[in-house]
Amino acid sequence: MSAGQPKKFKNGKDLIGLWRQFCEKIADNNYNYAPTQTRFCKWLSEEYNDTDRKTIYNALNKYFPDIKSEFDEIRADTVAEGTMLGKYQPSMSIFALKNWCKWTDKQEISTNTIDDKTRAEVEAILNEPDETESD
Repeated sequence: MSAGQPKKFKNGKDLIGLWRQFCEKIADNNYNYAPTQTRFCKWLSEEYNDTDRKTIYNALNKYFPDIKSEFDEIRADTVAEGTMLGKYQPSMSIFALKNWCKWTDKQEISTNTIDDKTRAEVEAILNEPDETESD
């Protein structure tokens, strides 16, 4: 027998489905509240099963970390749409998106390093004579 409390959610798909329903309810109710985890827990307790923030945290970070990015994307869409429709204060929305959904002001650029063998192959291709040139 395993120790600890049983999981409230059978799998990440169930949790995402409930989160999606919750965020859709926010939109359907004219964005009358924000998609916070505290509000989600309250909604779950009323509509589904008594749930606290620690349960949501553990589900997202310990049991089903593969759904965290989808969870954040749904939240970001809800906040962005509510803000564009004038239902949320823009400055608070920016703050929430940066903190909750890891949005940034700067574009992250990834640079790939080329190892010596690949560099030599690229240089060889670039130095090949162009067969389409005519004298």
